[in-house]
Amino acid sequence: MSAPTPVPIPTSTATEPLLTVGGITAAGTAVISLLVAFGLPLSANQQTAVLGLVAVLAPLVVAAIARGRVYSPATVARLLESRR
Repeated sequence: MSAPTPVPIPTSTATEPLLTVGGITAAGTAVISLLVAFGLPLSANQQTAVLGLVAVLAPLVVAAIARGRVYSPATVARLLESRR
């Protein structure tokens, strides 16, 4: 007995991945700004380095999360055909 075929479910991360990347980057920037405002001793260079890391990691995190929600057109066509 085979496992059931997953059904594509539209989500904002699948349909608008750039909003998710932008959201993660903005959240990271806001957290760093908040921590600095409340006394976290980060130099301008350290802030730039951390923000650069967030900018690089955000797309990778989104890709890892969204990968399980992405379907090829052939898979969608096959799933739609099996429902008829």
